[in-house]
Amino acid sequence: MSGKPRSHDNFGTDKVAKPTREKGEGTLQSPPLATLVHEKTGQIHPLLTDITTIGRDKTSTIMVREDTAVSRRHAHVLRKGVNFVIEDLGSSNGVYINGRKLEGSHILQVGDKVEIGAQVYLFKRRA
Repeated sequence: MSGKPRSHDNFGTDKVAKPTREKGEGTLQSPPLATLVHEKTGQIHPLLTDITTIGRDKTSTIMVREDTAVSRRHAHVLRKGVNFVIEDLGSSNGVYINGRKLEGSHILQVGDKVEIGAQVYLFKRRA
């Protein structure tokens, strides 16, 4: 070992602060950019990933258990830059946006009502 000090040898000196143990709660994740809020229950579903799937399948991000009008893989919401786009995945009963059947894809706007089976969600953005 040479006599030249290495940068990590400075811990405990006045030059570099000593590491400290964190106290309190861990770091919280930033609030989601957007959410789907269940109209009846008020349950909030944050749209945290690039693809949010909705359906009865247990692998769905938003799993709808007891609504047989919802297909196993009913729809998904894609994050595209600052936009969130919903698409039907070939479901039996379709997806409705503000009372109109979705054809193709739709860029969600604040306040949009998304109907999937008997489930109604409101699209919201972080304030």
